[in-house]
Amino acid sequence: MTVGGRAAARAIVGAVAARLAASGVVLASGFRSLSDDDWARIAIAQRFAEAPAMDPSGTSWLPLPFWLLGGAMRALGATVEVAQGVALGSGVAATLLVLAAGRALGLPWGRAALAAAVASLFPYSARLGVAAVPEALTAGCMVAGAAAATRLEARVRLAGGAALLVATLSRYEAWPVAAGFAAFAALDAARHRSPALWLAGAAAAAGPIAWLAHGVAAHGDALFFVARVAEYRRAVGGGGAGSVARLLGYPIALARCEPELAVAAACTVAAWGAVLLGQRWERLTPPPGVAAGTGGGSPSRHRFGGLLALVLAFLVVGELRDGAPTHHAERVLLPLWFAVALLVGGALPRAAASLRPGGRAALASALVLGLPVAAGVLRPWFARTDDFVDRTEELALGRTARALAAPEERLAIVTRDFAYFAVTAGFGAPSRVDILDDRDPRRAAGSPIWASAGALEAALGARPAAWLVVPAESEAARAPLGAVARAGARHTLLRTGARLAPTPARP
Repeated sequence: MTVGGRAAARAIVGAVAARLAASGVVLASGFRSLSDDDWARIAIAQRFAEAPAMDPSGTSWLPLPFWLLGGAMRALGATVEVAQGVALGSGVAATLLVLAAGRALGLPWGRAALAAAVASLFPYSARLGVAAVPEALTAGCMVAGAAAATRLEARVRLAGGAALLVATLSRYEAWPVAAGFAAFAALDAARHRSPALWLAGAAAAAGPIAWLAHGVAAHGDALFFVARVAEYRRAVGGGGAGSVARLLGYPIALARCEPELAVAAACTVAAWGAVLLGQRWERLTPPPGVAAGTGGGSPSRHRFGGLLALVLAFLVVGELRDGAPTHHAERVLLPLWFAVALLVGGALPRAAASLRPGGRAALASALVLGLPVAAGVLRPWFARTDDFVDRTEELALGRTARALAAPEERLAIVTRDFAYFAVTAGFGAPSRVDILDDRDPRRAAGSPIWASAGALEAALGARPAAWLVVPAESEAARAPLGAVARAGARHTLLRTGARLAPTPARP
């Protein structure tokens, strides 16, 4: 193996090890999901595994994550374990994409690996790297695509376009990056007469164009998802903050929600400022083995920052128009945090090496003092986020029902909130599940069906099921609707099949 090959192998192994270590710590802590959306995505993927469809969710959610997860379930089994394996693999892929972005930006293998490790270790990245949501993989694809826009090599630009195709069919915040990438590709293709660059731009733009066409064909409105997201956010009480708070919310959250990363970035900027003031600036050049571009020189690396700045602008506009996420809104900042990790891992070691001994000592002191303060003081005081949902009990109820139910038996679910998604995911067969109340906040709230055993019995009469999950405190859980198969603190699984089956005729 060549020296370059050994450096690449060490970088890849180190970056992956950092991601797996972070994932192991998060999983050992008991974390499994940010919200009920995680379980909803698993249930939808299970439905795709049973009956593939172009738009698996039928909602505003983009389809590719369901194709990926549902395809894996179709091959390996529609279980939560498969979903968790895909999530872990997506986290590793995100780390490798950050590594690739660092190389495309001209970092040597060592600093690119350090940047990828930093991108894997901060708390939100560690959690999103094991959750069944598309943010980690999407963010990795976004930074890789943005970095590829700074290079002219056809293979790099084509890989960037492919990465953005994946991203744009997974999360909407990737769309402005893809638009900018396509514009740069068209500019460079015209300047250098390169068909490959035209193709790269077309790949990046293909996802949004296809989804807009789907909106026209299936919903009569290319932008159907905008109204749906805004309507749902208003229904759950989002969008109540003033205009100034909305305008500044995401820029402030960049530092507020990951204070350790913010401190490291501030130290990096300060160190480079000291280098410049000391007139010890040395122009950054690509390392050996990384081409600088062809035919007129490499495009500016400023493109990388400009493309990711479009993400922040997109998020701020979405917040002002009630189009931002309804929970854990800061998770969509992950591509920007990945970019900060590239800054820290790529520039901080170079800056430290360029400082005089006194400057290096000051930098080390700032990091040694600043990072513990960020973790021990700023994070608990300032880094407020929504709570993470724990559906361990509901998942266990679904698994119990799956283990006890005959292949043809159905499961009916009624819960106080969106816990039914976790029960469905645990059951693993959504085609045999009936949700008796989906708790849609867009509908007028009435008396919950689980509050009355009579109302619940009537619902079961219309949709008979051999198994039933109800809130533990409901009248239905205590009424003679069936035998208790498993009781939990929040919900109870009942065996209703004997009572609901037709009574045999007497001889």
